[in-house]
Amino acid sequence: MQERLISLDVFRGWTIGLMILVNHPGSWAHIPPPLRHASWHGLTLADVVFPFFLFIVGIAMALSFARQRERGIGRGPLVRKVLRRSAIIFGLGLFLSGFPFALPLNAELADRFGWQAFLESLETLRFFGVLQRIALCYLIVGLTVLVTSRGRDRVLAILGGLAVYELCLRLPLVTDWGAGSFALEDNFVRYLDLKLWGAAHLYRGAGLPFDPEGLLSTLPAAGTVMCGFLVGEISRGPGGVPVRTLAVNGALLLFLGLIMIPVEPVNKQLWTLSFMLVTCGLGQIIFALAARALPGRPGDEGRLSWIIRPAVVLGSNPLLVFLGSGLLARLGYLLKVSDGLEQSVSIQRWSYQDLFLPLAGELGGSLLHAVGHLIFWLGVLWVLHRKRIFWKI
Repeated sequence: MQERLISLDVFRGWTIGLMILVNHPGSWAHIPPPLRHASWHGLTLADVVFPFFLFIVGIAMALSFARQRERGIGRGPLVRKVLRRSAIIFGLGLFLSGFPFALPLNAELADRFGWQAFLESLETLRFFGVLQRIALCYLIVGLTVLVTSRGRDRVLAILGGLAVYELCLRLPLVTDWGAGSFALEDNFVRYLDLKLWGAAHLYRGAGLPFDPEGLLSTLPAAGTVMCGFLVGEISRGPGGVPVRTLAVNGALLLFLGLIMIPVEPVNKQLWTLSFMLVTCGLGQIIFALAARALPGRPGDEGRLSWIIRPAVVLGSNPLLVFLGSGLLARLGYLLKVSDGLEQSVSIQRWSYQDLFLPLAGELGGSLLHAVGHLIFWLGVLWVLHRKRIFWKI
């Protein structure tokens, strides 16, 4: 049991460390290529962070459900817990999407602060996002697991969801939308979100209204969580994490995803089936590597502590670090300081241009800025870990 939990924490810590490096560059114009998301089709190191998170959610769910059933907790309380936890995580996602809700955190916001400004911020509140997707996937997979008792039925349920998703993408359901299109402008995922929520509530980072965490593409994302759940199930045996089995299965899924590319591109924002298979395969391989990296005999922990301990610490409070780092980044853009020339600049711009840019140039300084965030959060989480403070919902 201990080895299994540590291997999961190591995998989660590696993923959170990569997330911080991806999400906190000094300048979005100067990012090392592996830490940039693919503009549309394709896969970079940055693109595996979110699917790895969902894969880890599935593994943790399998372990958590098993422990609670061993304590005699029935299906009803578990269903209520899934519903409650999903609602809380979705609500936190909405809060992060809308922050700062026109609060007077800088002079511009202070000039227009009031209830009207607050209400106007809700008119463009993004309904979906990373935490919202985690909540919906947790809800779908959690309820599926609790109403079924066999692994075959769970696999069939997820395959049914994947089939629905593929049919929606490929059938000519709406004129000039979908029908096999994987383009940004006219895919059916975007059509459905526009129809249900309107353009004002969608993400615009791609240059037009399209949400990479939209409603329909939650179905294949839930498949990623279910894949993690099944891995968690087979890792609960007396032998611990089956490293060789996971590595072989992961390689097979990776191969299946790669050979699908000619008919379905690897695309994170659409969460295509090929993307799901490739990242689930990589997830199994990395989880197997995390288990393999653990010391083989009691008393050997000290040999690899420099690998294990920082990862375990980073993975010990995942929701806290995601929400906290997101809020801190927004505050960095909103709060102002003097640049020494009687001008006010954001803390984000000041820290990059005055601290890191002179040290390593544009690209290196941007990376150092992200590394600074990583060190900061490692320090915060290390203190919390030593005090046994863990934020759980």
